[in-house]
Amino acid sequence: MRSTTVNYWLKAVTVFMALLGLAFFGGATAYAYMYKPDFNEPIPTYLRQNIISLWITAAFCYIILFFFWRIVTEIGKNNSFSMENVKNFKNMAVCGGLLIVEHIVQLVIWAVKGETALIPLSYTLLKILVFIIFVILCVAMSKLVQNAYLIKQENDLTI
Repeated sequence: MRSTTVNYWLKAVTVFMALLGLAFFGGATAYAYMYKPDFNEPIPTYLRQNIISLWITAAFCYIILFFFWRIVTEIGKNNSFSMENVKNFKNMAVCGGLLIVEHIVQLVIWAVKGETALIPLSYTLLKILVFIIFVILCVAMSKLVQNAYLIKQENDLTI
């Protein structure tokens, strides 16, 4: 595949992820406040109690998609190994780290409140694990792109 074809596919995936996120976060918010047969149902109650955390997570996810879009744009310019992409991967890692902090704060708040339901706790711990893996991958990709950029610079000087 040519780099422009890959670029279009990656941009399509990014747009799809943005729409999927809108459906998920918007749907969760609508479900939390529109579901009225019994306001004691556990899922809408959980969503209402954690709506701020949900939208903070959404904001970070969209910021991550923004940085990914910038990476894809550099790939489309045939500039995959650039310092811009190194910075974009690092910024994505920072966002992932902030998501980890957000979820740890959420766990502390639950502990202070005495809310120790197994499913939300285990789900939050799983999200923290996923974000840790995400941060590690972003840092690794940043280092890899940086090394490739330096090799590319050396090769450009020798030609």
